[in-house]
Amino acid sequence: MASNKDRIMEAAMDLFHDHGFQGTGLEDILTSSGVCKSNFYYHFKSKEELGLKVIERKVQEMRQSVMEPSLGNAQLSPKQRVLALFERMLAFCEEYECRRGCFFGNLALELSDSSEELRKPLSRFFSELEAEVESCLQEGKRRGELLLQGLTPVELATPIVSLLQGGMLLTKTHKDSRALRDSIKVLTVCMG
Repeated sequence: MASNKDRIMEAAMDLFHDHGFQGTGLEDILTSSGVCKSNFYYHFKSKEELGLKVIERKVQEMRQSVMEPSLGNAQLSPKQRVLALFERMLAFCEEYECRRGCFFGNLALELSDSSEELRKPLSRFFSELEAEVESCLQEGKRRGELLLQGLTPVELATPIVSLLQGGMLLTKTHKDSRALRDSIKVLTVCMG
């Protein structure tokens, strides 16, 4: 059986993803987790502290379930690794009927101007993702597998992450995965 702290974290992860950080009240978290307020404050000083812990856990989950099997998979070519990142995110979007979007992208849009404390770990996550993409591109260029349309890996890594985030945002907005599917086509052309 999950501990009270884990139940709070799990409830908050789902609620923050579906309703945003600011759109989720403490009462929502308590109701969803089945934990009382005093127990919440035993584990967390504030909702912001919970937000930081949730982001940390989601980063770990993203590394294990998405980044390592795609960008970190040495069995795939560098191009296949980057494409696998997009394909994993497409599968996630379609699993949730294109209504959830990216946990990190959703929170970044919501919190970047209102909470510096929560913005920083989101920024670090995206920087890590960009670095992983750049590493794949560097390896592909070094092996002669990727042309990158004359751009350097560092010049292309951030736009690729932007393409992923934009595709996920439009997939959520339109409730249709076409935008992310089209992003995969553009990515294929960009990498050469």
